[in-house]
Amino acid sequence: MKNILSLFTIILLSSAAFGQFAIDVHAKGAANSTWLLNKNISDMGATQDYDLAWGSSYGVAANAYFGMTGVGIEFLYNTHNAAYTGAYSINDESTGNYTSNIKLETIQIPLLLKFQSEKGAYIELGPQLTNISSAQFNRTGEIIGIAFDESKDVKEEYASSYISGVLGFGSKIALSDLPIGLLFGIRLQYSFGDLMGVDGEGYSLGSSEEPGFWHPTHEPTQAISGGVVFGVTYTIK
Repeated sequence: MKNILSLFTIILLSSAAFGQFAIDVHAKGAANSTWLLNKNISDMGATQDYDLAWGSSYGVAANAYFGMTGVGIEFLYNTHNAAYTGAYSINDESTGNYTSNIKLETIQIPLLLKFQSEKGAYIELGPQLTNISSAQFNRTGEIIGIAFDESKDVKEEYASSYISGVLGFGSKIALSDLPIGLLFGIRLQYSFGDLMGVDGEGYSLGSSEEPGFWHPTHEPTQAISGGVVFGVTYTIK
């Protein structure tokens, strides 16, 4: 992280000699398709399968530009969800099924290098620190005709924080000659390391040091998301 900060500083200082200084302040939100991927879950077939899940984020951002190059920092409240479906059977005879979901509530702090055109189009990339503040597991279904509904706190099964790579692009649309504009974009995120956590039935995925009982060969969990970004900008020159 220190090396990244040093690189950002060098780029900004180099750009300062060639461009006009400006500050953008954003109030922004996003709607995302969100996933928690783990090879142990992927290998379980119909017993556990991924389903579509959606999350959202909102918060504030500040960007400093020297000409077309800038750096930005954001503080976002985020929900990252994962969904699963599963079926039980004995000798190819169905005995039940379930749906489940995991809801992570997090605080995201991305530090982004930005490049923008004169007309407002931009590209952004950089690291993001995510702190997990809560993790909730829910599952409903039936087995052999008996319905079940369970919910539990699984925060202790997850890493307290993780680093992601962020890539985004979009456009700022100026409102006439006013310093206020609209922001529209797309942002993709992919985590590095291991979030650990639970599977679609709520069983621990464990860690590399202590694999889970139901998953003795540990595999890392990655958080992946992609979605649309929208917001309002205010520019100070």
